[in-house]
Amino acid sequence: MAEELSKEQTVFATIGKIIGKLDELRNNSSGKAALAHLRNSIGQPLSETVDIWPIVFEQMPDSFLGRSGRLTNEERAILTTLQIYALHQQSRTESVNKRSEKSQWDNIGISLKSLREGSETVAIDRRFNTMITSSSFEELTHHLRQMIQLLKAKNPDIAVNYAQLGNDLYWFLRNKEEKVRLDWAKAFYSRQESIEKGEDEL
Repeated sequence: MAEELSKEQTVFATIGKIIGKLDELRNNSSGKAALAHLRNSIGQPLSETVDIWPIVFEQMPDSFLGRSGRLTNEERAILTTLQIYALHQQSRTESVNKRSEKSQWDNIGISLKSLREGSETVAIDRRFNTMITSSSFEELTHHLRQMIQLLKAKNPDIAVNYAQLGNDLYWFLRNKEEKVRLDWAKAFYSRQESIEKGEDEL
């Protein structure tokens, strides 16, 4: 369990470092190109997306790197998070990343909660529930990208704690789907003040 906790903390920190660097460059030509490469890599084999290799691997700990020709859970969680961040950041001058400490409550559910307004609440709830009940990582991230695009269109000022998102994706891949689903649902449906009183758990 100690090893798992250490990796969890490092996934969070690694994503924070990479997005921190991308954030600094987001409004210049090199930063925009890096974000475009990440967006274009969605759905593509990593071996065919040479342009993103420096972005993804420069800050990644050696212990995360796969040796079998397949992505490790850490690599998949980090890469997927960066791709979603790049989608969200497209055409935005202000950062869409919310920097904060690791917290099970400051998750994607809090950001998507802002969509639960007006007459579209039922439709948004249905889309959110479809996402969190996904049976596979691929299905989850497909719906997640759609929700992020919706958030970007409807509430462009809402940021996402992307380090925490990557952390949650890592645990989803580690067969902790139920915990991730419950954490996201509690943040999405509950009043933020009440859930912030809860204690972090594994």
